[in-house]
Amino acid sequence: MVTYYLMKLISKIFCLLPWSIGLAFGNVLGKLALKIVPTWRMRMAAANIQECLKVSPEEARQIADESVVKFGRMVIEVLRFPLLNPDTIQSVVKTDGLENLEEVYAKGKGALMCTGHFGNWELLGADVALHGYPMLSIARKQNNGAMDRFINEYREIVGQKVAYNEGRESVLAMGRYLKEKHLLGILFDQDTNDTGVKIKLFGKEVITPGGPSVFSRTFGCPILPIFMHYDPDGSCRAKIYPPIYAERTKDKDRDLYQVTEKLIQILEQEIRSNPPMWFWVHDRWKDGWERFGKH
Repeated sequence: MVTYYLMKLISKIFCLLPWSIGLAFGNVLGKLALKIVPTWRMRMAAANIQECLKVSPEEARQIADESVVKFGRMVIEVLRFPLLNPDTIQSVVKTDGLENLEEVYAKGKGALMCTGHFGNWELLGADVALHGYPMLSIARKQNNGAMDRFINEYREIVGQKVAYNEGRESVLAMGRYLKEKHLLGILFDQDTNDTGVKIKLFGKEVITPGGPSVFSRTFGCPILPIFMHYDPDGSCRAKIYPPIYAERTKDKDRDLYQVTEKLIQILEQEIRSNPPMWFWVHDRWKDGWERFGKH
């Protein structure tokens, strides 16, 4: 558990330091990360950016680099979670569309807060929870037990509850939370390999998790797409979209497809508006190794 206590110590240090120093250190950390990411992933990211966004090779490489460098800042922001509370969160994150969440939550049906690996999704969950909304975040269990304990503890510090995205207990926890009229936070933008909805992202077919559409259709709860941006002045901005509802017709596959299609369209719109915010080094289309890893 040395790693856990080391992370706690580092967190305490960055909570004491001014944000300007933390931001500078995060930038250095992000640039170091560029040295660690496998070359084939960076080549894949640049190629996908060029294909999806129709930009020049030079601009594509710059976007790919920036999408990795921003992770340094994200790490520092999470390390500073102990400083966040309902009073301070509004000075850290500006939230557009909060009225959409307020309106939906007032109806007492719970809601699905759906985002992608875009901006600082950990800070996004903190923003929602610290505005006073009970939030269950669905997370992947970390391979390192100490890091898993650390990140889950910090999610709970800012008011979130956590359930892992695998196993029967996870599904039961999600369903129970929605039945209790609370919020369920889901990342929907990564490939689930063999389950989900087949759909096109930037014109290329992918499998997208069907969880949001299934839960919306089953429980009648709305889906609120939500994304985190870094504004040009360096501040954080959360954007909450108006709700999306799944239909419940006799054609279940069609119902699930239509909701997932709407989510993918919003994801594309967000990526186009701020390309470096997305996690481009993930092999989203599952062809990166074949195209770049073998050469």
